[in-house]
Amino acid sequence: MMRNFHYGKAVVNLCKEGGYIFIYREIQMISLTGIAMSAVLCDLRSGRIPNAVIATGLMMGLVCQLFEKGTLGAILYLGGILFPVLLLGGLYYFRMIGAGDIKLLSVVGGFLGPAGVFSCIVRAVFTAAMFSIVILYRNHIFGKQISYFWNYVSDYSENGLWSPYLDGVDERAKFCFSLPVLIGILCCI
Repeated sequence: MMRNFHYGKAVVNLCKEGGYIFIYREIQMISLTGIAMSAVLCDLRSGRIPNAVIATGLMMGLVCQLFEKGTLGAILYLGGILFPVLLLGGLYYFRMIGAGDIKLLSVVGGFLGPAGVFSCIVRAVFTAAMFSIVILYRNHIFGKQISYFWNYVSDYSENGLWSPYLDGVDERAKFCFSLPVLIGILCCI
């Protein structure tokens, strides 16, 4: 005899025979959080997110979507992994964000779908903006970095010549975007 109880986003299945309790949604969110935490640790340590972490996350997201929603899950998965690439590809083109950060957001999209990853991106960008303001003020380089940004934009609009944005950014102004992504994930789950 199987009974389903709805608890928030989770579906709890209770089986009287074995006392079996399975909380699928929580396991999915713990998996996503674990992948994101691994990515943050690697990013903080080496400045890169290993492709093995990304591949593991993409596979886990696909399995979760297929298990939970079947064919619809595959469509949500594809939409979720492509959404960050399409939304943030321009920032990557100018090297304002790293490829690993976009790939990590694609993992998030694989688990949460397009709407969920959009919500995560909004929260991550807001968190990153707060981090940036604190870092820039603390290092007394706020005016310098704002001036650099406006000069970069005006140079590109006048000449149309591409150059990596981060090449001229003060090293003290840089931080790992994977940490705001993790905070965005935690706010979304």
